[in-house]
Amino acid sequence: MSLVKTLSLLSLVALTTGCMSPAPDPQIRFGVEALVPPFESRNDKGELVGLNIELGNALCAELKSRCVWVDQDYATNIHALEANRFDVIMPMTATSARRERVDFTDNLYPLSSRLVARKGANLQPDVQSLKGKRVGVLAGTSREAFAKSRWAPAGVTVRSFNFNNQLVASLLAGELDATLQDSIEITQALLSQPQGQGFDFVGPALKDPMLGSGVAMAVRKTDTLLRDNLNAALERLKQNGQYQAITQRYLPPAAPDSPRYFPNEEGLPFSDAVQVGETIYFSGMLGLGADGELVKGGIGPQTTQAMENLRTALQRNGSSLAQVAKCTVILADIRDFSAMSAVYRSFFAADRLPARTTFAGKLVENARVEVECLAVTAS
Repeated sequence: MSLVKTLSLLSLVALTTGCMSPAPDPQIRFGVEALVPPFESRNDKGELVGLNIELGNALCAELKSRCVWVDQDYATNIHALEANRFDVIMPMTATSARRERVDFTDNLYPLSSRLVARKGANLQPDVQSLKGKRVGVLAGTSREAFAKSRWAPAGVTVRSFNFNNQLVASLLAGELDATLQDSIEITQALLSQPQGQGFDFVGPALKDPMLGSGVAMAVRKTDTLLRDNLNAALERLKQNGQYQAITQRYLPPAAPDSPRYFPNEEGLPFSDAVQVGETIYFSGMLGLGADGELVKGGIGPQTTQAMENLRTALQRNGSSLAQVAKCTVILADIRDFSAMSAVYRSFFAADRLPARTTFAGKLVENARVEVECLAVTAS
């Protein structure tokens, strides 16, 4: 090969090599509002610290990627994710409404939403107790959506705040009667502080599909590979013990569920429903209309009204007819069995008929039918 050709070839190789771009730096951009200790905040040196920060960094290390943390207002984080400002919302509770816009990883850890009020306030986390009261929530959270949907229509004043310190200040000033919050977050922000000694949790933890069951990470619907990689990395962290080492420093041990009672509004000596864990026990439903009187027309209309009353009670308590596991039907006259069953069957999908017991007996109000059911909360 001639000297000229050799030099030309070397020049071409050098030119080609110089034009090649360096390998991309693998990174995962997390959107985070660093104002929520002990989950995510900044220490005195301005460094990000907290449970979610440690989990995010461990996930990045497992995926051999660099974590990039992007400061983001929580109330607008879905819009920012869709606008490609970052790749992952850390953290976010998965709810059906949010799933319409974004996708979610597996849960990072369980969620506990509880009501906090002054000691001796005699409040419970239900519409009967909170009607006419003022409840503070954080903007953009699943608890805000829940309170505005489940409580506000029943006469509860729901006030939203962008920052927890603003909400806590309003609660301390008496401008709020209670706040619905993540139990760990409000413990850190108020209950463990000197000014919070006059406040406490009231009633059990709330469980409702709108509140979700745990804390996850949100990604764009198109980023299924990222979602799957994060899930796989999370599972590896659990298998090698890193997950437990991180979470046990922040999360309290799980407590057993206590019964949650929904008293009868007319003062009768029983609760309309009692919830224990994921199970809801309903008292018997009669075919009473909105006026409190039995509907006319006999067994057919009364069965229809009783089932509609059951449907309403299920929805009010975070469940549905599709989640009913067992019913007991009492008939004033066993000869009404076929007519009752025809109406009853129409309320359930053919493949989701609950277990059932039917017997005859004398009923109050001269009712023709009473329906009592057991259900689980909707998932």
